[in-house]
Amino acid sequence: MKQNTARLNPITRLAATLLLVVFNLTAAVAATPIGTPVYPAFSKLQTVELVGGSPGNVSWTAPKAGTYQLWVQIPASSSSTNAIYNVYPKGNAVGNTSCSSTDPTYPCFQVTVDQTMATNGWVQLMLNNLASTRWVFTKTGLVSTNASGIPNSQQLGVGEVVFASYTASKLTLGQSYQGGKIAYIDSTGKHGLIAAPYDQTGAYPNDIQWYNGSYITTGAIGTAIGTGQANTTAIVTAQGPGSYAAKLCDDLVLNGYSDWYLPSKDELNQLYLNQAVVGGFAYYIYWSSSEGDYGSAWGQAFGYGGQNGINKFSTLAVRAVRAF
Repeated sequence: MKQNTARLNPITRLAATLLLVVFNLTAAVAATPIGTPVYPAFSKLQTVELVGGSPGNVSWTAPKAGTYQLWVQIPASSSSTNAIYNVYPKGNAVGNTSCSSTDPTYPCFQVTVDQTMATNGWVQLMLNNLASTRWVFTKTGLVSTNASGIPNSQQLGVGEVVFASYTASKLTLGQSYQGGKIAYIDSTGKHGLIAAPYDQTGAYPNDIQWYNGSYITTGAIGTAIGTGQANTTAIVTAQGPGSYAAKLCDDLVLNGYSDWYLPSKDELNQLYLNQAVVGGFAYYIYWSSSEGDYGSAWGQAFGYGGQNGINKFSTLAVRAVRAF
């Protein structure tokens, strides 16, 4: 690919660079992008080169909403060993400079790339060093970078950006996917439950209570598949800050995802039925988020599968889930 290495003024060319890219990262290097290239609208821009220590910022938005791998071309002149990309899959509010992966409205993932390892080459932007990373972006999703955090003796450069289009293959139980293992797939074949890859608690003394120290009704009465998130929200709203099963899942940030929750009674049963392919379970009793009454909630024994109402002060194991 022919590359123009003339320096861009990061301020005067900012408007032009606002129509490009988005994603989440850790770098893998290749000679050319892997997959079917889908170029943003202005893929033939001059190379962006920012001098270390400068406040100049450049941003790229997704060409359209979709699921992709993302590849960035690193110019030969790049010498930054600490190029930081802020990735906003759902976009970002004007004037917001914070970057937090747990922000419910504008989650942001900050990734460092050593550009000296890929000069005149391509870097795949990944999560947790997984080359299988696929990112789902809204049409306002973006990635930005600036040179304020690198020495003024270095130069940060970005050439072309390529989206590699991704067509979802058939999902299977036990498949590693979006932060964990698929534990349930609905009749559409496209949606279901992902279990965290390991327990959030274990057996005594590492297990945890359902209640937060007092017996109250929380309104977490859902038992069906699809009700666990609402249950968890109801429990945390009613019980507030503390150390208990639903709060443990609600606070969990794992493998780039922060929307984990305590499964409902029927969701927990799916984890039990598919525990062999999901893995990591033991012969403990696990909490669900389904409340029985003010003093009890549903738990399930993973040794024999029985579900019973259990006193909320009991300490049981927990495995968080998230929906996809």
